[in-house]
Amino acid sequence: MIHDTVKINLLHLKNSILELSSEQFVKPIALLSDSSIGMHARHIIEFYQCLLIGIESGIVNYDNRERDSELEVSPEYCIKIIDEILLEVNKLSLNVDLVLQTSYCTLDSLNKIDVATSVKRELIYNIEHTIHHLAIIKIGIKALDPLITLDESVGVAVSTIRNKNICAQ
Repeated sequence: MIHDTVKINLLHLKNSILELSSEQFVKPIALLSDSSIGMHARHIIEFYQCLLIGIESGIVNYDNRERDSELEVSPEYCIKIIDEILLEVNKLSLNVDLVLQTSYCTLDSLNKIDVATSVKRELIYNIEHTIHHLAIIKIGIKALDPLITLDESVGVAVSTIRNKNICAQ
């Protein structure tokens, strides 16, 4: 089920990117503090990349993202990387223990905190993180072009969708 939810949200990201021209993808959007759809796409993608790299070493550190500017400016490259992540995520075993390493100190990144976690927990975190940024992307796309329509579930929490479905019955 977790793998399916990851897939759905990454496909939402991919389909959102496909709705845009290259110019729209990179355009700073005032409503989003001058960030672009490409910047938010990069951010989502790099969190998944950090998780996949972390599984190899046993340590996940989202602070050490590459911040690959090509992901911000190339919709085609983003889609290629999303497709690669989808293939890798499908193969993941959920019950692998990991250490999440982070720092909340703004002056010293050496002041790290280690937290016991697992692939399952980090996939759940990435799902929630992706939904949050998809909601922002949806707002940005509407600001760019109100005529672009996205699936109504883009950027909406699974619990909200479930609640709407229950209420509709």
